[in-house]
Amino acid sequence: MDSDKFDRIVLDLLYGELDELTTAAAKRHMEQSTRARDIYAHLRATRQLGVLPAHVPPPDFEAALLAREARILAELPVRHRLGRMVSMLAGYAMRPQLIMAALLLLMIGSSLMFVRTRPALRSAVQVTERGAPEGDLDVVLPLTPPPSSAEPLNPPPSEPRAAASAESAAAMPVADGANTRTVSDSAPGDGQDAFDQALQIYRARAYVEAQRLFERLSRSGHPRAAEAAFYAALSTRNIKGCAAALPAFARVAERFPSSLAAHDAVWRTARCQEQLGDSPNARHSYESLLLVPTHARRAQQALASLASEHTPEGAAAP
Repeated sequence: MDSDKFDRIVLDLLYGELDELTTAAAKRHMEQSTRARDIYAHLRATRQLGVLPAHVPPPDFEAALLAREARILAELPVRHRLGRMVSMLAGYAMRPQLIMAALLLLMIGSSLMFVRTRPALRSAVQVTERGAPEGDLDVVLPLTPPPSSAEPLNPPPSEPRAAASAESAAAMPVADGANTRTVSDSAPGDGQDAFDQALQIYRARAYVEAQRLFERLSRSGHPRAAEAAFYAALSTRNIKGCAAALPAFARVAERFPSSLAAHDAVWRTARCQEQLGDSPNARHSYESLLLVPTHARRAQQALASLASEHTPEGAAAP
């Protein structure tokens, strides 16, 4: 043991807190070093001087002390007593608890001045999507006003697109207080395409309703059936997660091979596989997109990122 280590453990040695091996090494060092013996002897002497005998106060010590304080306070001038009282009150006022309580009361009082009841908002009717996952936004759409007497009840033959989109629109629940009803299929007859309507519902995060509409469009021979199938799979992922969406993405690639929607489905499959920790299958999915011009660059970047994440520290990336 050297002098530096002895200086670090000398106090532990003095109080008997070292193990047997370290204690023996310290004693051998003191036998060989005069400096170490002097340090230990001085510390032991200081410790012995610092030990004072316990003194038990008399039973009436506290009462006598308080009585003496009362006499001294009574003999003080009036101005000194007032100053002492002001100092005590200031000490209480500066406590953080009292300051926070005062700020809280001030905020509550000021907020009550701006509270106004708006009963007209309680009767608002909203169209909400039933069955959406918790945390998603509800779809809020205005109800279609009843047709006037000047407008025909049925769409004219010259507007087949509006009639078709009206027939393909989904019935959505309407929350009106405690009662519920559904908007008729002909409500969104504004000329908007059925796919655009479903996409609008998807962007409003009403994924359950959007999934139902997209699946219907993908099976109906719609010109954008491939895109509808892809968005139906995306809705499944948003509702149930990646594990449930993988079969849906696989069906899109199988039903619409060589389409842009199929390539997007393979890309989403790879992302989900990577998220689920299935790196080999994710790498295989990315590699299948290397020959697709629209997805080749993203696939190369994803493969490089995947390789860097699984490369051990100190090893060169392949």
